Amino acid sequence: MKKNKMVVLLIAIFIFIVTCSLYTKTYAAGSFEVSASLSSINVGDTITVYIKGNNAYGKVNISANNATLSAYSVFLQNDTKTVNLTAKSAGTITVSVTPASEGLGDIEENPITGTKTIKITVKAPSTGGNQGGSTGGNNGGSSGGNSGGTTTVTEPKFTSANKTVYATGDINLRSSWSTSSSATKISKGTELKLTGTSSQRVNGYVWYRVTYNGQTKYVSRDLVTETKPEEKEEKSNNTNLQSLSIEGVELTPAFSANVTEYTAKLTNYKEQSLRINAEAEDSKATVKVEGNEEIKIGENIISITVTAENGTTKVYKITVTNEEKEGLGLSSLVIKGAELKDFSPSKFNYEIEFKELDQLQIEAIANEEGATVEIIGNENLTELGEHIITIMVTSADGEQIATYTITANKLAVEEAKKELNMKSILICALIALVVLVAIVILIVRYVKGNSSAEIDYVYNDNLENSEEENKEENQEEVKETEINTNKEVETKEKEAKQEETETQKEISETKKDKKPTVDDLYADYDDEPTKKRGKGRHSK
Repeated sequence: MKKNKMVVLLIAIFIFIVTCSLYTKTYAAGSFEVSASLSSINVGDTITVYIKGNNAYGKVNISANNATLSAYSVFLQNDTKTVNLTAKSAGTITVSVTPASEGLGDIEENPITGTKTIKITVKAPSTGGNQGGSTGGNNGGSSGGNSGGTTTVTEPKFTSANKTVYATGDINLRSSWSTSSSATKISKGTELKLTGTSSQRVNGYVWYRVTYNGQTKYVSRDLVTETKPEEKEEKSNNTNLQSLSIEGVELTPAFSANVTEYTAKLTNYKEQSLRINAEAEDSKATVKVEGNEEIKIGENIISITVTAENGTTKVYKITVTNEEKEGLGLSSLVIKGAELKDFSPSKFNYEIEFKELDQLQIEAIANEEGATVEIIGNENLTELGEHIITIMVTSADGEQIATYTITANKLAVEEAKKELNMKSILICALIALVVLVAIVILIVRYVKGNSSAEIDYVYNDNLENSEEENKEENQEEVKETEINTNKEVETKEKEAKQEETETQKEISETKKDKKPTVDDLYADYDDEPTKKRGKGRHSK
């Protein structure tokens, strides 16, 4: 009965421990958000872009077209980082934020992926002032009519003149000072020879007399001027680039305004976009870069479109090949006595926990022949808490260095990795209460249903006592058998002695009746040792 109770109690304790150990604190899934202080701005305005990490830790890269940024990457630590953005030209700005190759994850090191984008509208600056005043005067149309109520029109009196005048716009020259006369159309700025002026208003106009192509014409004085109008300026059709380059990348062939196709090669380029510098020859031309929003492994096509003032376009194309190649780093990293999760040559930051050790056994192997590995900060790890260990990999020529950082947290021996919070304690206590109630119910049922078990225990006890008594009786029987055996041996020895004595007596009596011979003397001599030996064999 006691044994069964102990088994039930041990099972209950085991269930309680397993239930408590399975309960762990959970965190919300990691993520990040992107927003801006304004969604619509003017050219040249500067706004703030916010990158917010929700249970997110690590580096993110930022890119934006048609704008300049104060930073192209930030490091999130479950906080909000800001970057200033300045608009370059009218249009739409697309801001993209993507986790860097170093990795972005939550507190439990689950990776966070994906790209977040926002769009910002950029307006051209408004221009003030009037765009030219209204032109006065009539343009000598064919419509007209008689002014006044008279049917007879007096010819205007002209004063001789000799000047050069110019048409103020696209106007009609009349064959006479009548608005119903035939007309000859001329364009703005056409040069005329003024031969006569008048101050009289006839048919609603004050007429001037001019010479055009050797013929005498008449025109309203309001439609000519002595100042030559500016010639109409033609819009530029220049679509050439003055310069084209990629920061840190060589173009093939070398740039020329007449060459429109180029190539460039990259190795393990991890940034979101390239820094492209493209400037047009004509200040009134516009430049638009496309295909540079996200540089991927493999072939990327970037186009630069130049639009001239008159709308003519030219496209320059750059084919960028991004090759994936393992850079300088570690091919293997092992820390004995501590768990190192998810090692990768391209992952440069790690966190571990350890106990008791004052120095970690770190095995770090470089991935390039001749490279050296130096471990810094792995001595005297005596204090509890965080210790920063740096592993520096230096190439054989000393020009490249890869740095790995290990944040090693030393824990007390008796300290658990994570303490249960109040919620977990309450849940465990409730589970324990339920388990204890279940145990009591099981014990009560067991006692009621197995009352006859006591008899079995008593019978077993009596049986064990009987076996012990039988063992004692057997031991006594063995002793008695040994005693009886010894007695039989002693009896046989006595009988043998008695027979020997009787035999000697018979021999003695025979010797008395018979004279001894020489052979008998020798016979007695020979028997003497035998008798002595026989006596010794039966004596105790």
